[in-house]
Amino acid sequence: MRQEGWRDWHLLTAIANAVGNHRAQQQGLRPAPGDSREHRARILAAMQAPERPDDPPVPGQAFTEHALRSHLTVAAVSTAHGLAIRPGPLDPQALLSVLGDRYSYWTDEIEHTDPFDWPATQDDTT
Repeated sequence: MRQEGWRDWHLLTAIANAVGNHRAQQQGLRPAPGDSREHRARILAAMQAPERPDDPPVPGQAFTEHALRSHLTVAAVSTAHGLAIRPGPLDPQALLSVLGDRYSYWTDEIEHTDPFDWPATQDDTT
């Protein structure tokens, strides 16, 4: 994913969303169209709650490449809040492309320590 241009913040966003969604689902909270404001607030609270030592571990299948791509797409929709998104099926690649072309979504980065402590590759600029 890094070779495709994913920045560490993309990976961390997708991972955080995977963990948060898993926690919410463990509490029986699932988002659905038309959810009440209160239900959305409960989901958000579950997703943002600090990790506790007694929290069950999140299974590895929550972090597949497909799952992380899906979570980044959902995050991108939130990032695009305020932009007019047409009703109907959303082409995730088109949205990510627009965010990249117009808002530097794929190039914005700050210097930081590698949060994964992975060896750098030739294409890695972090």
